[in-house]
Amino acid sequence: MIQRVLVPVDFSKGSAAALRYAEALASSVGAREVRVIHVFTPQAASGDTAALATPVGELMDAREAALGEFLQLHPAPATVRRRSELVLGFPADKIVEESATTDLVVLGATGSADVLEEVFGSISSTVAQRSACPVLLVPKGAEFSDYRHILYASSSLSLSRRAVLQLMDFNELFRARIHFVHVNEDDSEHRREREKLFAPLFNNPDPEFAFEIIEVTADTVQQGLVDYLQQNPVQLAVMVTQERGFWERLFHRSATKQMVLHPSIPVLILHLE
Repeated sequence: MIQRVLVPVDFSKGSAAALRYAEALASSVGAREVRVIHVFTPQAASGDTAALATPVGELMDAREAALGEFLQLHPAPATVRRRSELVLGFPADKIVEESATTDLVVLGATGSADVLEEVFGSISSTVAQRSACPVLLVPKGAEFSDYRHILYASSSLSLSRRAVLQLMDFNELFRARIHFVHVNEDDSEHRREREKLFAPLFNNPDPEFAFEIIEVTADTVQQGLVDYLQQNPVQLAVMVTQERGFWERLFHRSATKQMVLHPSIPVLILHLE
């Protein structure tokens, strides 16, 4: 169940879009609260040495006022209980710390590029990997509607029973059709091995848990997923962080080809301990 939603904001258009999306989602699932935080690091407030000499209290007052103005520009739906807070610290570390007491972190885009690291920034990439709860990355063009089709980007390691059960638990809220999409980078992949892996997961499936298993052949995992997202009515893409090789191919900063996001489809990051 999603009861507590955390939305870090930096006053950008991307974080405004994430806030709207998060509160629409919260309203849809009956979440108890949306907590909006702005993480403030005084040393990074300005390159102006005079600003660095300003008392922290004054800087925080100014940020508190900015947060209030931002929230006034983006009022919460009547069905959502919103509370806000200014938090002192380093953004990535603080958001990860706060994730321990929430059910979902929603982060927005910070740039206009098509590459994950550039779109969401290093803070969001760090939070996505280290968060204690699921993280929803929301592109600027996304608007929430009840999920009817969810893509689960699978590799052989992500198809553990725990991963699928976690996805099914999340999907209890929506009863969406799950598209298990496996991208073959090489036509020589052994289909039988994957079929054996899938079989025990669905021996006694929930009759309301609709799913399909799709194999896509592409030059890269990234391109295969992007093509599928563009060609199918998917409202949410889901990934799991435990499979390190797959994760690193999508998120490693030094990779020349990173995950290209659809401009309006959020990515939900699930974590397996």
